[in-house]
Amino acid sequence: MRKTTTMKNDRGFTLVEVLVAAMILTVALLTLATMFPTGYKQIADAGRLTLATNGANHVLEDLGSVPFTSVRNLDNFDSNSSGSLPAADPELAIARRWRYMLAGSGSGFSFTTAETTAWGTVTPFGGRAQVQIRQVDNAGNACPAAATTCRAVVTITMPGQPAPTTVTLSTILVRMF
Repeated sequence: MRKTTTMKNDRGFTLVEVLVAAMILTVALLTLATMFPTGYKQIADAGRLTLATNGANHVLEDLGSVPFTSVRNLDNFDSNSSGSLPAADPELAIARRWRYMLAGSGSGFSFTTAETTAWGTVTPFGGRAQVQIRQVDNAGNACPAAATTCRAVVTITMPGQPAPTTVTLSTILVRMF
């Protein structure tokens, strides 16, 4: 007489089941691992965009504090060009502060101890500010002295890879009195 025994399945998973589970787990983990560089890049891009937007808002707020008759002195200011600085205060001090906050010393710019003490310690991020004061109805033309409204356009450019981040904000400045 022949004796047959049935195989009991109480020993756990078979080798095939373990290998299939390991492959599924590997694919899932590799998919998650490829998401991290993309997520990190998006976070870095968002940080640069936030810095640029906050910088542009700060410049626009400063422009609002300049007397309307003097705001045209800041037309074509470029924080990377010391030759574009206004000739006199208060516009000169404001433009120098923008440069200090965005890009720090260098490129023909140096700051006194009094300026750095007044403005505080910052970590410049290599940004660039460009300011244009234009006619409201014709952005190609500078704002004339007799105008009662001018458009202030501020462009902040942040260095970044693969391309720089640029934010442009504008507002209308109105002569009140």
